[in-house]
Amino acid sequence: MLSEFIEIKEESDESYRCYTLQNTVQIFKHCIQDEDLNDVRIYVSTNTPLDSIVHKIEDYIKWFSTCETVFREYYENELHEKVHQNWFNEIEVYRVDITFNSIADYGATISCGDHILRDHIMIIDFDREQIQAIHLNG
Repeated sequence: MLSEFIEIKEESDESYRCYTLQNTVQIFKHCIQDEDLNDVRIYVSTNTPLDSIVHKIEDYIKWFSTCETVFREYYENELHEKVHQNWFNEIEVYRVDITFNSIADYGATISCGDHILRDHIMIIDFDREQIQAIHLNG
């Protein structure tokens, strides 16, 4: 498990260690692999040993492939845009930043695009498994 995490020393500092992953991950229904894995960054507080939360990180990453209902409801309520049945499957993910301050304090920011708001990049802020905001850039 730990061998999948590759530290990016130039992104690490006294507060956080930054990691990328060696193996393909799925965010929403979008598979991120090969050189695109550099766009998935995991920041872990230097106060929290990676080996103590590696399973929590893996569970959180897996959760993003199953969060369709949470994402769909927030999207439709906040952006007032109705989505079609395959909408979640068609989201393209551009960047993922996951931050773990501790095993109980974590979140993510995901930049992505869809076929409804074609001229915009969505930047979605998560606090654990809840969406805090969707910002539109474009």
